[in-house]
Parts: sequence; structure tokens; C-alpha cells
Amino acid sequence: MILSLKQLKLLAAATLAISVTSTNWVMADASSVKGSSTTLLSAFFGLDNAMPFAVNLLCFGAAGDDGMPVVLSHRISSDSVRPEQFQITTRSGQLKTPKCATLRPAGDPGERRTVLLIGEFGNADTDPPEVVTIVEDLLSDTPEPLNFKGQSVEVTPLSEGPSMVLAESVDREEWAVDRRGSLCPSEGVRQIIRVTWNGGVRLANREEPGDAETHLYSVTMEPEQGVSYITHPIAIAELGDNDNHHFLCLDTDDKASAVSFPSGHFIDPNRDLNPDTRVMLQPR
Repeated sequence: MILSLKQLKLLAAATLAISVTSTNWVMADASSVKGSSTTLLSAFFGLDNAMPFAVNLLCFGAAGDDGMPVVLSHRISSDSVRPEQFQITTRSGQLKTPKCATLRPAGDPGERRTVLLIGEFGNADTDPPEVVTIVEDLLSDTPEPLNFKGQSVEVTPLSEGPSMVLAESVDREEWAVDRRGSLCPSEGVRQIIRVTWNGGVRLANREEPGDAETHLYSVTMEPEQGVSYITHPIAIAELGDNDNHHFLCLDTDDKASAVSFPSGHFIDPNRDLNPDTRVMLQPR
């Protein structure tokens, strides 16, 4: 079967939603994300010698290579990313440089913090990648740019499933901004929380989340008066763009403090199921 260029581009976007992960009941604390310091939130050996043919549209000659998403604490500009800024250290001590580095597919407004690294990073069984380090200047897209150079993070192994690493409130002026993913309903929504997974997630049947998964997301709310309580989104948005972000559309003005999601419902492209995962909301 010969695919058209449009079909290849769609296939490339779908397969680049590569997952990264952590361990059982993952608790990600975003309190240090917003501030004067940078950090790498996660890195995952997402595919081992398994990047599909369609990835050649983004990185020529990369079919059959490894894929590794890296999530950053701050957003960066799309023209600031180069492969030479990243160094991967394997278990045996070998140093690897990616063939390509791209912000696709997570490049919508408010995103631009997940860098997909493509290349040869070691073997999952005999010499897996263990650490990702920023070895050259990589600046945040903030009024006062922050430098990621020198930051590093341990790589999670190929066999583990995806987890959340960040949650943040979405500014109202961003709600209706044109984007590749779906939007929250136009009525009944009082606030939107963006959750960032270590990589793209889907249901086991490869479909996007539906009503059942909407209720599985639990958001801890902290009202100005009274005790904290758990609520659920009235909808999930930011779907259909094959990236690692979801919008949680909420019908309350109370302050959100944490988001959790139970194990066994989402898979990554390696078909690993997510563990129980919980993330504190990033302070504004």
C-alpha cells in the first residue's frame, strides 16, 4: 500500500506521541517548576529501534531509530532546540547525541516543553540509556530567560507506563486560542487545568479518552471556606493532536491543588499501562 504525503504526516504525528513514565503511585511535585530555576521533569526511553518509517518526515533517515521524549520545567521557543544540546549516557558509560530534536507534536500555545529526541541511545536489554543531560545553552521562553545547561534527569526504562509530571491552570485568554487539539465546551466551564503526561497516552484500543476517563480524573479542590473536596472534569479537551497534554474542563471556581488518575487505563505506544499517578498543581 502506498501512502499519500498527507497520510504519512498523520501517521508521523500519531507515532510521535511516545510515552515516558515513572514508578507505582507516582507523585509529581510541581512546586519547584515556576520560579527562577530550571529542571528536567522526565525522560523516557520510549521506543527501542522502532521509530516508524513516517518519522522520516521529521527526521530524515530516522526510521528504526530510538525515541525519547524529555519534559522541561519551562517552555522554550521552537527555534531554540538543537540535537547537540542533549547528551544521553548509557549504563556502560557511552555518550550519545541525538540525530534530531523536535518540539512536535506538542507545539500548541502554552505547550512547547516536551522535546522528542530521535537517534540511537542504547539497547533496552543490554545497555539502556540512564541519564539525559543538557550540555549546551538551552534557554526558556520567559521574560527573563533561564538556562537549562547542566540540568540532568534519570531515564525511565522502556517497560514502564506513562504518568503525569505537571499540572497547571490555563489562562482564560488561552481557552479559545486556535490549536490542533479539541477545546473545552463553550458553556459551563469555570476553569481549565492542563495536565502534562510524560508522553502521549491513549486507550488500549488506540482511541482518545471518553466519558469514562473524564470521570477517572480526580481534582482536589481547596475552597476559601470549608474543607477540601474531590471533583471531576465535565469534559476532557486537547484531544486528537497526538501529544502529551490534556485539558481538564472544570465547572467550579474553587482553587485546584492536585490531580490524580488511577492505574490501568491509558497506554503508551509500547502498550505499557499507566500506574496510579498524582501531581500537585503548579503555583501561579
